[in-house]
Amino acid sequence: MSKYSPLSDHFASLTQDTWRATFTDIELLLGSTLPKSARQPAWWIGEGKAHQNAWLDHDWRVSAVGDGAVTFRRARAHDIQPQALKSAAESASTQAHVRQNAGVALVAGAAVAAVAGLGVLTAKLLKGRKDA
Repeated sequence: MSKYSPLSDHFASLTQDTWRATFTDIELLLGSTLPKSARQPAWWIGEGKAHQNAWLDHDWRVSAVGDGAVTFRRARAHDIQPQALKSAAESASTQAHVRQNAGVALVAGAAVAAVAGLGVLTAKLLKGRKDA
């Protein structure tokens, strides 16, 4: 059980979309004091730390930190981009770029072939005139 489990449980139980809490409110929930580093906004922003997972795991994000308080907002579906969707979007973008470049290469190749064909045709015509 993490030190931040009570905070995580609190986020799981919230029904509103915004929650502003003083550091004291959060310490009361935790039953212990926050570390001194929590007085800095950087402690609240980011992901991957145990204390940040307390709200991120429940789709909450920090929207403001200051004056001894922090404001959290529930993330909306359009705010969250799961890794699978993000990867799919990046893959689709890359595939579209490849198709676009392939189309340009195809047009350029066709142009080169047309010019080469005209060159061969011109050479045959000129040779035909010399032979006549």
